[in-house]
Amino acid sequence: MYFPPKLKLSIFVVTIFFGLFGPAAAQERHKTWDYPPFGADDIALYKAFEASCSKFSAMKPEKKMHSNPIYGTAGQWQSICRNGLAKKPELLEDYLNTRLTRVKLGGGEGKFTGYYKPVLEGSRKRHGEYQTPLLAKPKDLTICNGQTGQKRPDGGCRNPYPNRAEIMKNIDNYKVILWLKDPVDAFFMQVQGSGTIELDDGSIAHVGFAGKNGHPYIAIGKTLRDMGAIKGTVTAQKIREWLRANKGPAADEVLYSNPSFIFFKETAIEAPGAFGVTLTAGRSVAVDRSHIPLGVPVFIKSKNTFDALPWERMMMAQDVGSAIKGANRGDLYFGHGDLAGERAGEQNATGQLYAMVPKENVGMDAVAEKAEKPELADIQPAAGPTVQ
Repeated sequence: MYFPPKLKLSIFVVTIFFGLFGPAAAQERHKTWDYPPFGADDIALYKAFEASCSKFSAMKPEKKMHSNPIYGTAGQWQSICRNGLAKKPELLEDYLNTRLTRVKLGGGEGKFTGYYKPVLEGSRKRHGEYQTPLLAKPKDLTICNGQTGQKRPDGGCRNPYPNRAEIMKNIDNYKVILWLKDPVDAFFMQVQGSGTIELDDGSIAHVGFAGKNGHPYIAIGKTLRDMGAIKGTVTAQKIREWLRANKGPAADEVLYSNPSFIFFKETAIEAPGAFGVTLTAGRSVAVDRSHIPLGVPVFIKSKNTFDALPWERMMMAQDVGSAIKGANRGDLYFGHGDLAGERAGEQNATGQLYAMVPKENVGMDAVAEKAEKPELADIQPAAGPTVQ
C-alpha cells in the first residue's frame, strides 16, 4: 500500500516516541506489542505475504489450491511469490494488484469481527496474586461413544467430559502449566485459543490450544444481557468491566454459564494460525476455508468499529474460526496486547471481502463475479497507544 512520505514519517515518529518515551509501565514490558494503525505499513504486508509463501513453496506445483478452480495451483502461487518477494516491500502491493484480480464469491452484506493474542501476567509457581490456573490437556480426555468424554480408570467412559464449573472446582485433578494473575484475562484467552505470558521472573512463555472438553460454547455476553447486567451493544470491554466489578461468586456464576473449556500447551514459539504461520497484526485474517484457501491474499473493504474510519486493505487468509462461516466473512487479527484486545473486542462491522486470484483464472468459475477495484482510502495513523 502506498503511503505519502509525510505519512510514513509520522508512523515512524509515533513508533520511536512510544518506544523510547512512553509511560514507565509500558517501558517495563518486553516489547511494545501492537497498536494503531495495526499493520497498515508495507513491511507488515510483505511479512504476511512472505509467511504464506513459505508454505506454498513446500507444496507440489500441480496441487490444486481449492475445489474452486479460480484459485489455481500451488505452482502459480510459487511463481507469484518468487516475483513478489523479489520486490521491495513498498512495491509489493502494486505488483499483487497487477498480477491478481479481485472477485466476489457471493452476494449479501459481509461481517467483519476481530481477534487478538492476549499478553497476560503469570508465574510458574502459585503465590500472591497468581491464583488462576492454566491447565494442560488431561490424559483422561478422549473420544468415546462418538463424542468427547472422560476415560475412567476401569476402562469405561463418561459422556460428556466435565464442564467448566466441574473442572475449576476440581483443579487438583489437573496439571497446571502456569498460574495467571487475572481470571478475567484467563477466560478471554480461552476464547482466543492462544496467548503470550509475561512471567514474574522476567521471561516470556507462549501457550497454544491443546484440546477442549467438548461442551458447546455459550457466549457469556448473552448471559449478562439476559440478566440485564449489560445494556445496549455487548462488547468485550463491557464484559470485562462487569466481571471485574463483580468478583467472586457472581462472576464465577457468569463464567460457568459457558460450559466449554480450553486446555493449553506451552510452545517453544508463538502458536501459529491454522495455516501454520505466525500471524501478522493487521494483515492476517481468519476466513471460511470452504470458500477461500488458506494462504492467499484477500482484500477487505469495511470499517474500524472503534473510530468508524475505513478498514480497506490487502490481508492474508491465514487462520480459521468456528464462528467464521460464509464467503463474505472475516475475523481481523489485530495483534498482541491490551490495546489490540480492546479494538478486536469492539470490532463488528459490515463490508465486503474480495478474493484475490491470478488474473488468468477469472472466468473459470461462473460463480465468481469480477469486482471493480475499490478505491483505496487513506489510513491515518493514530496517536499511539493509550494507557488505561
